[in-house]
Amino acid sequence: MCDVIFTFGQAGSHFFQCPSRRDYFLITWRDQSGGDHIDSHGLPPELDAFLYATTPDNILLRNIPRLRLTLGPYNDSFFAHDSSAYQWMNLPPSLLSALQARITGSAWHDKPRIVALGADDNFILITSANAAVWTLSNYRTMNTMLDFSHTRPRDMQEIHHITLHAHRYQCFITQSSNGSLIFDNLPPHEIEGMQSMMAPMVRDTKEEEERKKKKKRIEAAGSRRTSVGSRQEMLRRDWNEKKQQFKMEAKGLRLTLRMGISAGGGGIKRMLGTG
Repeated sequence: MCDVIFTFGQAGSHFFQCPSRRDYFLITWRDQSGGDHIDSHGLPPELDAFLYATTPDNILLRNIPRLRLTLGPYNDSFFAHDSSAYQWMNLPPSLLSALQARITGSAWHDKPRIVALGADDNFILITSANAAVWTLSNYRTMNTMLDFSHTRPRDMQEIHHITLHAHRYQCFITQSSNGSLIFDNLPPHEIEGMQSMMAPMVRDTKEEEERKKKKKRIEAAGSRRTSVGSRQEMLRRDWNEKKQQFKMEAKGLRLTLRMGISAGGGGIKRMLGTG
């Protein structure tokens, strides 16, 4: 008997596996102590080598919270990065050309911001400068959206993330910078779960933005206090220096007066013939 797994979870979730039908995945997560971890299964060896690369001290090189991965169909293509290091394999020729055109020497002059691989040779590339290149013949709705947004740079900037289903035509999920979701042709059993995510994501995004604004206000207030404190300290130093200088000048004046009086007194005595 072969090694097989059948397991069920809540809301229709499940996991089935046998030796010839194995899933592949990458999960990054943070434990309660703040430690970052990578778990993966069935990924190409080239991708594993990138993800699990270590220093001579056996410390992971990758910035785990910043890791992003898109897998192509049949697990034979991928694009991965952690915002500083990039790795890819078997990309569609048009995507590869677009990436190479944005590299001068060994440095990016316009880094990829979003890369999504889809069915067949379909893909999306959006760069840090919000330039976009795509082939989406298998994702008509997404293609129409990008055709419209491409003429409006602000709209392209508002796209936060895109996921293409590499095994299901027309299936995609797009997340905007305000947390709203647009999706199409999800498997029927996934629609309810996606709909249940929509309101919480908008709310969570808004709360995160408020936290960032509050943090900036606190940092700005601290900076102002530091600046005021520095100015006050500078004024105190200047005043102390001037006060010290005044004392020294006053002391010098008294010394001059004493010397003048003493010298004058001696002269008078001599003039009177009493010295």
